[in-house]
Amino acid sequence: MPNIGAMLKEEIRRLAKREARSLIASLRKDNARLKRTAAQFRRSLTALARHTRRLVAEADARLAEGVKVSLEEAAQVRIGAARIRALRKRLRLSQVELGQLLGVSGKTVLMWEKKTKLRLRDKAKAAVVAVLKLTAKEAKRKLELMAPKVVVKRKGKRKKK
Repeated sequence: MPNIGAMLKEEIRRLAKREARSLIASLRKDNARLKRTAAQFRRSLTALARHTRRLVAEADARLAEGVKVSLEEAAQVRIGAARIRALRKRLRLSQVELGQLLGVSGKTVLMWEKKTKLRLRDKAKAAVVAVLKLTAKEAKRKLELMAPKVVVKRKGKRKKK
């Protein structure tokens, strides 16, 4: 005669396994769907990052190229000390930084801001007109692009004798 307790125990275990399998099957489906969605998001993120890098490179190239200003356009613009000072304040730059953008020294910018009547050369006037068209963010970015990359060399540890 079979042991009823063992048979009940075996039947309960079999039913519990079947119930657990049915619950786990739906979880596996959900897990697979979520993995596919995550992989799709990773692919789109990679594509967006690639696209962003390309756009930033294009913008940097355009910014490094500079705004083209004709001599006729530069001749029509009136530039005085107050306008140079206002331009520098609007772009939130120091005199040296503005000088770097214009291709002149910081002392030249200082002199331009102090003088009442300016007589700028055509090249300098065209540079000022080009910088007038920049925003503060563009000016900072252009300065970053113009700055030479500094490489810091680390010194090794000295050996004691």
